[in-house]
Amino acid sequence: MDNFTTTDDSQFLRHEPCDVCGSSDAKAIYDNDTSFCFSCEAYEGSVDPSTAERRVKVDPKLYKGIPQGVRSRGLSEETCRKFGYLTCNVSEGLVYAAQYRNKDGAVIAQKIRTQDKKFRIVGDGKHMTFFGQNLWNHGKKLVITEGEIDAMSVSQIQNHRWAVVSLPQGAQGAKRAVKDNWDYLQEFDEIILMFDMDEAGQSSAKEVAELLPLGKAKIARLPLKDANDCLMAGKTKEVVDAIWQAREYRPDGIVAASDLRKAITEPDEVSSITYPYEMLNTVTRGLRRGELVTITSGSGMGKTTLCSEIALHLHKSGERLGMIMLEESNKQTLRNLIGIHTNTNLTVNHDALTKEELEGAFDEIFLGDDQVFLYDHFGSTDVDTICNRIMYLARVLEVNWIILDHISILISGLATNDERKLIDMTMTKLRTLVQETGIGLILVSHLRRPEGDKGHEDGAKVRLGQLRGSHAIAQLSDICIGLGVDPENPNSNTRQLSVLKNRFTGQTGFAGNITYNIDTGRLLDQQAIF
Repeated sequence: MDNFTTTDDSQFLRHEPCDVCGSSDAKAIYDNDTSFCFSCEAYEGSVDPSTAERRVKVDPKLYKGIPQGVRSRGLSEETCRKFGYLTCNVSEGLVYAAQYRNKDGAVIAQKIRTQDKKFRIVGDGKHMTFFGQNLWNHGKKLVITEGEIDAMSVSQIQNHRWAVVSLPQGAQGAKRAVKDNWDYLQEFDEIILMFDMDEAGQSSAKEVAELLPLGKAKIARLPLKDANDCLMAGKTKEVVDAIWQAREYRPDGIVAASDLRKAITEPDEVSSITYPYEMLNTVTRGLRRGELVTITSGSGMGKTTLCSEIALHLHKSGERLGMIMLEESNKQTLRNLIGIHTNTNLTVNHDALTKEELEGAFDEIFLGDDQVFLYDHFGSTDVDTICNRIMYLARVLEVNWIILDHISILISGLATNDERKLIDMTMTKLRTLVQETGIGLILVSHLRRPEGDKGHEDGAKVRLGQLRGSHAIAQLSDICIGLGVDPENPNSNTRQLSVLKNRFTGQTGFAGNITYNIDTGRLLDQQAIF
């Protein structure tokens, strides 16, 4: 740190404690009456920022103070210094300032606590991460408390060995904090929710536990109202026990049959969410959340185009949608959707639309609605990563439908040659995600080449048993849809839809002809064309 240089003529003199973040020696003092903290990046003094790009100005609203023990709460100076919890003497008297950082680790805000327990936030309150988040970035266990005092209490009790953070806005903002810091939470194997033991705290803990992936969240039970009360009462062992004995939260899945009397009299109605194909809707009764739909065909039959047609149809129906298209870039996915919207085959005729026309079409479809989300999959197509992103799309971005194209790429990078076993594992994870999140998942799968000389591109019938690699795809899907050529004229642009499996009604078989138009790049119902 002593070698920090700027383009001005200032020279480093010494290190001192930082009053802003509480660091013991990260603040560098220079001979031109300026200072820079290498921990929180705060600087002081009259300096031109253009001559010292790494010096970030401290928000003038932030309070200055020193980290010292809080005797009334049983907190040591070491603990307050570690967390950057400052004691400040200001005009209104003695106040405490809990330092909050953004995701880059810079101090951007403080939660001010007065002696009469009134709270306010100064600085940038919109981008605060968890209190203490900068101290740990991964691990086996992460304890989350409601407030800063409790987080510091838990950390002090176990000599700062395990990760502990607290909510930036208390229990009422718990769900928002989890969504805002989702990726950070995924770096820990277990999330232990040590919220207050009152009704509000426990209710909030359950809400957060239901938001997190199933099996990841545990709820701790304390003998007193909160962790600091335990610290003050000498019940430190009970706090440690609460961490290690926290019970995994699982939503209650047991209901009494007598409670379902009304439900059994209500008919299963045709879904209001449809495919863009009339006869397919007749056979399947539409799309339903909580179902896994697999689309399959031989190579080059138009699976991705079919998915794009369904995607734009869902979007125009007002549905929130996630697209994980592993065979193409996000740019290509968007161009495909724009092509469908404008009836233009941008794949064959790349320059069919001018720049202004492309931007205009984009604005018509997407501008300002934040309803469609894409996954930038470069270098990240392993099963666990994709499942994590699906969970993020469902729980944080609250999408209703996800299209995943396709499962073969998902398993291609795994270090084993047992394709069947890999597909079994992947399908089980995807099926579990659908049940846990309630999304509708549309999955693309390839077919094995049929026996004999006649392939699917030559008119061979698409069959359920030909799904590539494993019976799990057929077994764990609710609906399986096949896309094949016209067996009487396999070289034509006609494609036949068939429902190979239908768990909803049991009805299977022919589900309509659709036609590919090379000029527009569309796959449309023949009835819509003629």
